[in-house]
Amino acid sequence: MATNPTYFFKLILTAGFLILLKFCFADQVKDSLLLALQQTTVDSTRVKTLFHLGNLYINGPSDSLIHYYDKALKMTHSNLNRLGKSGIEEGEEFDTYKRLELRAVIEFGIEYFFRSDYEKALEYDFKKKALEIAKHIGNPGLLSECLSEIGIVYKNQGKYELALEYYQQSLFFAEQTTDTSWIASNKVNLGNVFKEQGYLTLALKYYLEALSTLEPMGHDRRVAACYQNIGDIYHKQNDYNKALEYYSRALVLAKKTDDVVRETTCYMNIGYVYAGLNETDRAREFYKQAKDLFEKSGYSHEKDDCYLLIGDTYRAESDLKTAQDFYQKALGLSTSEGDMSREAEALIKLGEIQKLQKEYTLAIGSNEKGLALAIQVGDLGLQAEAYKNLSEIYDKLGEYKLVVNMQQKFIALKDSIYSAEKYRAVREMEMKYETEKKEAQLALLEEQNEVQNLRLSRRNRMMYTIIGVAGLLLIIGYITFRNFRLRSRQRAITLEQQLMRSQMNPHFTFNSLIAIQSYIYKQDPVKAGDFLAKFADLVRITLENSRVEFVLLEKELRMLRAYLELQSLRYDGKFDFLIDVDENIDPAETLIPPMMAQPFIENAIEHGLRHKPEQGNLTIIIQKEKFLLRIIVEDNGVGREKAHELEINRKHQSMATGITRERLANLGKKFRQKFVLQIEDLKAESGVAIGTRVVLEVPYRLSDNVL
Repeated sequence: MATNPTYFFKLILTAGFLILLKFCFADQVKDSLLLALQQTTVDSTRVKTLFHLGNLYINGPSDSLIHYYDKALKMTHSNLNRLGKSGIEEGEEFDTYKRLELRAVIEFGIEYFFRSDYEKALEYDFKKKALEIAKHIGNPGLLSECLSEIGIVYKNQGKYELALEYYQQSLFFAEQTTDTSWIASNKVNLGNVFKEQGYLTLALKYYLEALSTLEPMGHDRRVAACYQNIGDIYHKQNDYNKALEYYSRALVLAKKTDDVVRETTCYMNIGYVYAGLNETDRAREFYKQAKDLFEKSGYSHEKDDCYLLIGDTYRAESDLKTAQDFYQKALGLSTSEGDMSREAEALIKLGEIQKLQKEYTLAIGSNEKGLALAIQVGDLGLQAEAYKNLSEIYDKLGEYKLVVNMQQKFIALKDSIYSAEKYRAVREMEMKYETEKKEAQLALLEEQNEVQNLRLSRRNRMMYTIIGVAGLLLIIGYITFRNFRLRSRQRAITLEQQLMRSQMNPHFTFNSLIAIQSYIYKQDPVKAGDFLAKFADLVRITLENSRVEFVLLEKELRMLRAYLELQSLRYDGKFDFLIDVDENIDPAETLIPPMMAQPFIENAIEHGLRHKPEQGNLTIIIQKEKFLLRIIVEDNGVGREKAHELEINRKHQSMATGITRERLANLGKKFRQKFVLQIEDLKAESGVAIGTRVVLEVPYRLSDNVL
């Protein structure tokens, strides 16, 4: 795949001038802050000034940052102790110092996080102190920030379920504030966890939602995080051009905002893209830029990844000695940080180098150590790689029993990895479906609450009217009672129709899932994931349609086409389908009851076309006649009698037909219009069944008119 790096380099140049200016004025800013610190006598102002001084050293581990924040924290504690001795544990001054204490503690935790001291970040700062202070203050925004920081630490330790738990709590409190940018940032964090778990569609959903909020607001640092993560999504799908585009955007914003940590990560990501394109020289160029930034900033977080990636480029060029040196560096760093996953990867890569150098004893030891760690952290990919290496080593040594043993374990692991990917794809679809379902349920509850509030309001007005206008009591009471009964009856019919539509949805969903499942078993997980995403969109449309009485015809047609495509996949193109809409009908302006034709289309496929030995045909025709729409569903299947002879289970067919008839009856009562359903068996002159035709006649309405 070809790439165009010109775009990337042009973007980088646009941020260069601003960065140079910032460095020129850094010393001047520091001097101004020190002068302000000497001149003010208000402790709360002095604490804030110390924060600003500490922030000058935020782009790398620095004793100066710790020094200024430590002074700020001690000054804060001194004032809190003073207020406590005076019996003051509430009020504006007390709250001010508690907030300053919280800010200092959070910044300490962030610093230890970037130093890869995760235990101190959790135990010393976030978990024991910051969260406790935030709960005492009772501010949702501060609580959200603390919970988010805890989630970040767990996420970088690979404890994704714990991270997800804290991120979801953080989003809950964030949504109680008016800070839309912080709400968006929480969605980015959730997307990061889903991305690491392999739920790419869910991750992308959260990233795009966040981006739509952050871009118009100009929050460059948070926008950069979105760009980088969207690049990761495309990279995992081997779309290198798109990945490079988003990584480059993120890099420009990281430089513009002086975000050294993100800049370093972007260099590594871009290098990884070029490595995927087998351009090892260019990949190593970006890896080395990342390495230089690591060494300049002093942060070791992800530095072991960088060493591993540089080693991979030399391994690809058969420079085994240099590759081994970088793998050793990565091993030493990951061991000191307690990062067992990277330690396992480094050991297994070292074992492969030792195997190629014919140092078989050393190679066995490295692979076995790496394997033990990979088993401990549950990394199936690294386990498979270790078993493969050991198999090849034992083959060289002539230990054929051990070769067979390692090969068997390798094959079993490959099967487990495939099963895990398949499960992950299905689980992703389920999670997205549940998310959409919960959103729809919340929307329905809100609607019901609004109706309830409206009813209460009307009752109150009625009471005031009775008290104020005694002479009109009977007339007003009669009219109000009549209107109330009419609205209650109308609401009951509407809810009944929604219930009927919800009864159809489970069967519809079940059959669609079977179609996708069959494709998963036959194809690779990446392609299967695409179809799962398509089905999730189909479920979303179905959920939306189940909440309304009428939908636009074009939306109904889009749902039917998606459903037919999924069924066609399930039966390997066993039937062709055609949707023919009268040219006098404008689908974008025409409203019809949703899910009318779908049950009969499903019956045609399941009971008619499925058992036809040759290629089947399914035709859906939509015609306009005065104020009616005629929907014809016609198939050339085996017919209803033949299906019965083949012992087809007709329970669903009867249920779908019965529900549809009830819907038509209720709609007829409500709108006082005629709704028709006819089912006809098609037969040749010889009397042989050649298919089935279903005719539905329903009144329609334009989108801006009443039926």
